[in-house]
Amino acid sequence: MTPSLSLSPMAFLPTILLFLLLLLSATSSALPRTSLPPLPTQDDRKPAAIHQACKATRFPTICEQTLAGSELPAGEPSAADLIKAAMDATAAPLQSATSLSQSIVDSARDNLNLSTVASRCVLGLGNSTYRIGMSSNPDTIRMNIRDVRAWLSVALSYQSGCHSALKAFNTTAPVGSAVNLLDSLTMLTSNALSLAFAFDRFGNDTDSWMPPQTERDGLIASPSHVPGSGLPAGFQRGFDGLEPDVVVCKDGAEGCLGTVQGAVDSAPESGSGMFVIKIKEGVYDEIVRVPFIKKNVVFLGAGMGKTVITGSLRSGNGVSTYDSATV
Repeated sequence: MTPSLSLSPMAFLPTILLFLLLLLSATSSALPRTSLPPLPTQDDRKPAAIHQACKATRFPTICEQTLAGSELPAGEPSAADLIKAAMDATAAPLQSATSLSQSIVDSARDNLNLSTVASRCVLGLGNSTYRIGMSSNPDTIRMNIRDVRAWLSVALSYQSGCHSALKAFNTTAPVGSAVNLLDSLTMLTSNALSLAFAFDRFGNDTDSWMPPQTERDGLIASPSHVPGSGLPAGFQRGFDGLEPDVVVCKDGAEGCLGTVQGAVDSAPESGSGMFVIKIKEGVYDEIVRVPFIKKNVVFLGAGMGKTVITGSLRSGNGVSTYDSATV
């Protein structure tokens, strides 16, 4: 008779434990793994700041694309960083638009109207470049944002004027290319201006920035409070208190110049103070041009009908409205 084997339950314990471990391992590998989201890094915070700031522009998609491809400082960018980057993005298309305008001038010698418009574009876009350059210093953005807004507005006006003028001649490939480029350029400059306005209105916290508004939306710009009379210091004593730097007279007597243009040419470039030109009574038959770099030039005449500056500025001579301003 074969004896029966009697196994203790404890003999199966290692096998049971091994089976349970294998079962738990298979079950856990089949379940989706969950983990805590990573903490936001400096690079993660950049797109968020850009997205929020660009809500304050007229062309937010273009704004985000522009700023995302720009060189911003490490970490979360400040409002001044974003505004500067938006202005820097206008440099290349602005230079290209100026070059295209000059090429139109060179190729349209037989078309007086088109060459005149294109030459005005070259001048205006050059002025636009200068104004944006004045605005793009980070310290200027932080401390003189009202000036930055004014300069960007002027820059945008030059670009828009050129765009509108060339659009009337959009019949050739070069002009069409210039119009398309200016269309993109005005949007970039508009975005920079909107960011500057939002910074001026809401401060550095871009979370508080809102979409652009106009007076139709109930927006009323806060007035600039200027102490005193609001006039420059040199004018607060009245016109009689202005000391002339040069005097112009018809006979060109000793101590005075014979032409107004000669007096303008004698003014310093980029002067910080007023340069007063006193023009004595008489009719001055000349066309006076005050170059962009001649700043703070003041004409002081003998009175209405006494000091007259005149010149031949007629459309028949190919003079555009842009060139017809008179004193």
